[in-house]
Amino acid sequence: MANTDLVLRMYDLFSKGDMETIKRELFHPDMTWNMPGHHPLSGKMEGVDAVIAFFTALFQAGIRVDNVHFGELDDGTVVEKHMGHGTVDGQEYLFPTCTTYGIKDGKIYEVQVHTADQHSVDRYMWAKFKLKGIPARLEGNY
Repeated sequence: MANTDLVLRMYDLFSKGDMETIKRELFHPDMTWNMPGHHPLSGKMEGVDAVIAFFTALFQAGIRVDNVHFGELDDGTVVEKHMGHGTVDGQEYLFPTCTTYGIKDGKIYEVQVHTADQHSVDRYMWAKFKLKGIPARLEGNY
């Protein structure tokens, strides 16, 4: 499967919520996914299980993606740009995004998200994923 086709298939399976097939067929077991920002889903996810947990939360966040374009660099890295959309309390958020996908052993291995409007992503994610109250957080239950 061509590198770009791996990412296209990931998008198709993600839109259906099929995380198991993504994990089994497309993601390298030792992969990383880097999500910039200052929100509950930001950070470096290490290992396929952490990335699938991130994907499950991302799917629940209700972000829709369109205007997707792909290219492949001379080293096999797939570069993808898209427009993400999300709505909270009647307000629509737009997320112009570029993502790079490193491929290893025919699977997606190292992913870096590059967000054009990080402040909007942060506001949206905080609106979707609320922290528990202070007493619960002090007990380690976020």
